Amino acid sequence: MGVKKYIQRSVYLGFWMLVVCVLGMVACSPTEPDAKKYDDPRDAFVGEYDYTSTGNMDVYMAGKKVYSTPFDKDGSFEIVKETEASKVAIVGAIYGDQDSIHAIVNGDKLTLQDNSANYSNDLVTIKMMISYEPATLTGNKLIWEADVMGMGTFQSYSITGDGHISLEATKKN
Repeated sequence: MGVKKYIQRSVYLGFWMLVVCVLGMVACSPTEPDAKKYDDPRDAFVGEYDYTSTGNMDVYMAGKKVYSTPFDKDGSFEIVKETEASKVAIVGAIYGDQDSIHAIVNGDKLTLQDNSANYSNDLVTIKMMISYEPATLTGNKLIWEADVMGMGTFQSYSITGDGHISLEATKKN
C-alpha cells in the first residue's frame, strides 16, 4: 500500500472520530420563543436529527500538501436526556470508536466534555483538535461550524492537517 493511500485511509478514519467530537462540542442557542416553552432547557435539543456535514482537511508532509480528505457525510443521531440534571447523550450512526457522546446543557449551551480525537495504528498516529463556533437551534435546524487541526506522524515523518467542517442537522418531528 502506498504512503499516500495509507495516509488517506488513516486521515479518513481519524476524521470520523473527529465528527463524533464535533457533534457534542457545540453551543446551541434556541430562539427566544423556543427557549421559553421548555421547563428543562434540554427539551429544546432532545429528539432525532438527520445531518449533513461538508468540508475538508488538507494533510501536509514535509511542508507539501499530500492529500485532502473530504468531510462530506450524511447521517443521523439522537439527543436523549441522561439521568443527571443538565446532561444529555448524542447517540447514533456516527463514525469513530464511540457510539455516544456525553454533553452538558447549561442554559442554551450544549458542550461536549472532550475536544480532541486520537487515531493510531502501526504506521500513523494522528491527534485532531477542534475549534468550534457556537451553534444555533432555530426551529428544527441545528447549525454550526468547526475548524479542524491535526498533528501526527507517518512512520518517521511529521504530518499536519487543517480544515473546516460545516454541519447542519434537522430535527425530525
